[in-house]
Amino acid sequence: MYNASSIQAEQIIKQPVDVVDLLATEPSVKPFQDRVGELCLSGNLELKIKKANSGFIGKSLYLTENDEKELATEVLLLRHKFTESVWRTAKFNQAAITIIQNIYLFRLRKIFFDPTGPLYEQERVEALYLFSSYDKEKSLPLNKTFQHLILARVWNRIVSQSSREELHTPEFIELQQIVEKLNTVRNIYMLLTTGLVKKIVGQLGKRYDDTLASEDAWQIGSIGVARAAYRYHHSCGIRFSTYAANWIQKEVQRQALQCRLIRISAHTVEQYSLAKNNNDPDNLKKYLAIIEKSTCISENVNFNASKSTCSFSQCESSQEEGVEVRELQDILVQIINSALTEKEAEIIKRKFGLAAFAGSPQSVISISTTYGVTRSSIYQIENKALTKLRRALVALKISKEDYCTSTVG
Repeated sequence: MYNASSIQAEQIIKQPVDVVDLLATEPSVKPFQDRVGELCLSGNLELKIKKANSGFIGKSLYLTENDEKELATEVLLLRHKFTESVWRTAKFNQAAITIIQNIYLFRLRKIFFDPTGPLYEQERVEALYLFSSYDKEKSLPLNKTFQHLILARVWNRIVSQSSREELHTPEFIELQQIVEKLNTVRNIYMLLTTGLVKKIVGQLGKRYDDTLASEDAWQIGSIGVARAAYRYHHSCGIRFSTYAANWIQKEVQRQALQCRLIRISAHTVEQYSLAKNNNDPDNLKKYLAIIEKSTCISENVNFNASKSTCSFSQCESSQEEGVEVRELQDILVQIINSALTEKEAEIIKRKFGLAAFAGSPQSVISISTTYGVTRSSIYQIENKALTKLRRALVALKISKEDYCTSTVG
């Protein structure tokens, strides 16, 4: 895997990950089908994966209950192998102890895959004792397998704390190979659930059209599948499709809200919807006020709780309101041109259909194709640009308030 000349791979594996539970690793030199073969899955499942990977489209390419159990068992065994490798290696062991010591920072966080085991503080004490007292004569029990988020944090700490020489040691290479296999299983789930992602994103309808193109929503939904794939086990009593559906919806919602110029937290939207469903007038008024303040719109805007978003297209606008919207768009374009670099400004205009791209917003996929870069690069530029715009808008608001104050004075 690693060799003395893999400096670029080292930079890739050590780069920050936006989502801590997505495992960063060196890009594999092996073809995907060869990595699948190393997992020793059943013949029927391997055949499905091969067909799906070759571009074959058919109703038979879906995950059966047996397929889900097989993949979930493979993930659990790989997680256990990772945990045991960390337990047996002194340097990795110290990284795990550091994460476990700080587990109190994460409220109600389980450490091990042990449904019948102790909870929270008692489990933390047992985990610290376990990783502080390694015994060569014993093996690590299966119920002491790390939960995925703990595994991800331990892996990220190991990578960030390792020197260039340590990245080439046999212990690290073994651990990296386990992570690669976990990512291979994750990719299998994503490959065989493309239909599920499109179906769920399609059911969301036009809820997030203001901030996400359909192509982007499908891609973001696949990240939700990846999150679910690392965690799922059939012992929870539900099918993977049911388990993953919630992750897909949350990931699309999170990204859609994050992409708005004035951000609304997913928690606020969820609490608003909950208050409306439970007929709770106090919380309904509280969270509606937050949403109206964040969107700078009046109570006449039709906010649909079932859609979890505000949409200007759903408002009945008069001719005067249409003129006002155009004027606001012109002001926004002026701020974009002054606050952003030329490339950032054009990407934002393409993404939200402003100025020369009015009425035809483009997806991140089409923008990345235009610029000849990865979609990840476009996402990073977009997030950076939106941060600059928020600061510019806040500064503009403060300057106007100061002007009004001085005028009144």
